[in-house]
Amino acid sequence: MRLFAALELPGSAIQAIHKWREPLIKKHPFLRWTREDQLHLTLRFLGDREAHEVIREMKDLSLEELLPIEYTFNRTGTFGNPPSVLWLSGKFSSSLLSITQLLDSIPDEDNRTGGSRLFIPHVTIARARRGKQCPVFDLNRQITGSCNFLSLINSRLSADGPAYSTLFTIS
Repeated sequence: MRLFAALELPGSAIQAIHKWREPLIKKHPFLRWTREDQLHLTLRFLGDREAHEVIREMKDLSLEELLPIEYTFNRTGTFGNPPSVLWLSGKFSSSLLSITQLLDSIPDEDNRTGGSRLFIPHVTIARARRGKQCPVFDLNRQITGSCNFLSLINSRLSADGPAYSTLFTIS
């Protein structure tokens, strides 16, 4: 299973993201836009791990004590060289750092714990199609709210893109 930990976005944030990117979708068909039901705030990619082991490890961390996480999305950026992923990020309540540090203690598929990588909590907005580059767009607004649910999600890759299923949720 390809696992990752993420904060689930409330419907109000998903609607605000949709409103912002709606005109961009029409102007930039070379991008694969993340489906609204797949928008989330990625915190840690764990890769190919046994779900029951990761769930046990997450339960041991008492992460529910650090929720909810307040956010203000106010910037966009890209990952990759050349840029292939467009993301949305911003400012978060201080407990997000505590959550990410605790999640970093869970080994990934290579038995590595986190902490040495540059981490940007982000919502993946779009991916460039093969051979294209992902432009950066001005957010031109702030999207605020709070995330109340931290989930362990399985990602299955297919020709139609990733398919996500939530395996465990902490609230």
